[in-house]
Amino acid sequence: MIIAFTQYMVRWCLIFPILKTQSSYYTLQLSEIKFFLLVLSTVLIAAAGYIINDYFDVRTDKVNKPERLLIDNGVKRRVAMGAHHVINVLGILIAFYVSYSVGVSKLAFIHFICATGLWFYSTAFKKQFLVGNIIIALFTSLVPFVVVVYELLLCYRAYFPLDETLSFEGIWIYAFGISFFTFLITLLREIIKDMEAFEGDKEYGYNTMPIVIGKKSSKFIAVVIVFAVISFLSYYQVLQVQKHDMLTFYYFIFCLEIPLVYLIYKIITADTKNALRTAGKITELIMLSGICYLFVFAYILLSFVHII
Repeated sequence: MIIAFTQYMVRWCLIFPILKTQSSYYTLQLSEIKFFLLVLSTVLIAAAGYIINDYFDVRTDKVNKPERLLIDNGVKRRVAMGAHHVINVLGILIAFYVSYSVGVSKLAFIHFICATGLWFYSTAFKKQFLVGNIIIALFTSLVPFVVVVYELLLCYRAYFPLDETLSFEGIWIYAFGISFFTFLITLLREIIKDMEAFEGDKEYGYNTMPIVIGKKSSKFIAVVIVFAVISFLSYYQVLQVQKHDMLTFYYFIFCLEIPLVYLIYKIITADTKNALRTAGKITELIMLSGICYLFVFAYILLSFVHII
């Protein structure tokens, strides 16, 4: 649900408003049905990734979260593996259809690479120090960025022949900012999850960050990442204040920065699995709040061009 929400927000609350500030004639080029299929493809591949991750985590999950175990506890292993294959293939086929229908078939390889990467993440990379965390963070950061790639390639094709000065630099910059925020928050969430799963992962020979360098050092790295996110947001705040955008300034303070400071406290004081799980949930809420800022962003831009 968050993946679908994010991609629709990027389409309607980032790309569309910026297009309209450049020219009232510019509009989105990907049809609603094709965009829906693009989102569906992304969601299916992510769902298949969750299934295969749970499949290979059965042993550790019996230690880490037995109350939330599905496979071997209602869902048979062969059913889970079959569901993974079907959902994955369906997601990739939809991606190839969408990319082929817009004339850029190579774009489907983004989804194919992600599907393949999620398999190897579950089978090998997640057991290694930091590698799995970075892979998941990178794939998650692609969720908003892939929307921009599809939409802008079609916009360049439609409008560049008419306007050779056409530039969508602003959209690319904001898309990079959203993806970078998503990368950092996801990396943070993965480190917290590894601390939460410490006992089961250690029992089965994983080499995750908390096992290699200890929970205390992992907490320190997590706090450093939080400070990096706050610094990133503060830099954007300064730019917006210079533009007299106080709505963004206050949104960041109350919806992002104060929760991030509270998250630092929760990470430092977390000494149980439940406390770490709470910190993980707070991280997810912060990511959702970051995506919801696009409502504010769209309101400001569309008000400026008198569309709303």
